[in-house]
Amino acid sequence: MPTICLVIGIMLASMLSEMWVMFTFFCGSVLLAWLLGRWSMAQSLSILSCFFWLGMLVGQSNERPLSDDYPVEAVVFSEPSEKSKTIAVELLLPEKSRRVRCYLWKDERSRQLQLGSNLLVNHPDSGFVRSKDWALGGDGYGKMSTIHRIQLRFLHYRHRLLSRYRAQSSDDEQYAVLAAMTLGDKSALTKELRETYSVTGASHILALSGLHLGVIYLLLFRLTFGRRRFLFSQVVIILSIWAFAFLTGLSTSVVRSATMISVYALFSVAGRHRSPVNLLCFTAIVMLLVSPSSLYDIGFQLSFSAVLAILLLMPLFESFFPENYLVKHPIVRYIYNMVGVSVAAQIGVAPLIAYHFGRFSTYFLLTNFLVIPAATIILYGALLVVLLPSCGSALLWIVGLLNKALGWISQMPCSSINGLHPSVLQVCLLYIVFFCFYFSLRTLQRVKPIT
Repeated sequence: MPTICLVIGIMLASMLSEMWVMFTFFCGSVLLAWLLGRWSMAQSLSILSCFFWLGMLVGQSNERPLSDDYPVEAVVFSEPSEKSKTIAVELLLPEKSRRVRCYLWKDERSRQLQLGSNLLVNHPDSGFVRSKDWALGGDGYGKMSTIHRIQLRFLHYRHRLLSRYRAQSSDDEQYAVLAAMTLGDKSALTKELRETYSVTGASHILALSGLHLGVIYLLLFRLTFGRRRFLFSQVVIILSIWAFAFLTGLSTSVVRSATMISVYALFSVAGRHRSPVNLLCFTAIVMLLVSPSSLYDIGFQLSFSAVLAILLLMPLFESFFPENYLVKHPIVRYIYNMVGVSVAAQIGVAPLIAYHFGRFSTYFLLTNFLVIPAATIILYGALLVVLLPSCGSALLWIVGLLNKALGWISQMPCSSINGLHPSVLQVCLLYIVFFCFYFSLRTLQRVKPIT
């Protein structure tokens, strides 16, 4: 509930412009929560009110437009991606502590941009920037924070790894998928390739998420001797996971997964009980407080919806099996995990995918039986390529097979249902129906049969 109140506050922040009013109500709610310690219900309502007004405060600060003091110093913070008429880049505005996506008119000057280039830009938040509205120069790098400099250094290392991929690949599609799946760089993905993965329901494999970090976590857990050196293994895992997150550009799904793994590992070291749903909600609160605009990011919405549905539905699905049945039948457990996770995640994201993309993939189960094992092999192979570059050709061959398989699935009859355009109200109602159905099943499970 605190997470929901925070989200509602961020969404309604634009309706109230007076910061002092919001701050007054926030302080009043905090005071009430402290004074109402003897009345648990009233205290809980006060705490929810605190999160609502906190959401209003951080959402209002996020609504403030950029200053009119132009030109603005900026640093190129992504691999420039060449489109038909523009060059797409992500710019960091050090003085504003903001990152904006810009499209520069394609010419000889914009083609020379590189990761880390300093720019002077007029109206960077307008989206499309004309040639006369930007120029090379400025001291954007010198004004960057320490954390942004560290991130830029990791991005330069990622650039070198991408160059290694490019040198070993003669197929642009193989390179594009490998770069997206292992290093989070989707600049080389063509419109046709994105469409193939979207139709088959495999788009999630191109966006680094909990699946990818989960594979890396298990590998690191085994390499660091797991339970035998638990404290050492958890420290190494947390540092490695965040190094990988910086290497891949700190996308929303990666930050969510890295934060959850870090909190889980810290609680494990302390010997505390950890609820996955509570960890997910805590992660959402932290991310929204740091960056309220993440709420409107498609990746943020899909990532949290999928993980929440998995955490809620997987125990429900497991209750349909006899006790210890899955433990005694590992093959059945593997199939159950594959099907259960796929179905749960699809239920969680289906309304959002229909709203944002207007389609529903009908062969998502078949697709996941292919892409999940392939993603595991490709991630392990990518780590091996860092040590043994000669293995890159074999890894690219596996990626090529995956592309061909998904291309075949996309051509199958009724591979997707298109033309779905639900409204925001309809999407909210679908999620309300989902939660009502879920809690109804949970209630029925608790009812003991009459004997």
